[in-house]
Amino acid sequence: MPPLNKPVEKRFFTITEVAAEVGENASTLRYWEKEFRQLTPRTNARGKRFYSRKDIELIARIHALVRQQGFTIEGARKVLQGAVEPVPTVHGGEREAVLERLKALRARLVGALESVQLED
Repeated sequence: MPPLNKPVEKRFFTITEVAAEVGENASTLRYWEKEFRQLTPRTNARGKRFYSRKDIELIARIHALVRQQGFTIEGARKVLQGAVEPVPTVHGGEREAVLERLKALRARLVGALESVQLED
């Protein structure tokens, strides 16, 4: 016989709970519902929203794209639709190494452009 005091996993969460979990405010979540068709929480007859775990995962992904990776709403929408690949975020020493590689590449490209212009 299963134990009677088995904890029940919560299936739906209020907008206040979700906002606190992802670090956004409720008005932002309501705005994102209008901007991202994939985000469709359940509502009761009075309009109170109830978010599933799937909804929360999507909100967390939107949050990461917009707040952490710097995508615009349109850009985040394209990433979620699969039209664009997200660019990984670079931090600290990695950032400096990437900048140095980009500067070296730019110098090579400028040199190549100058040699082409000299030939003309």
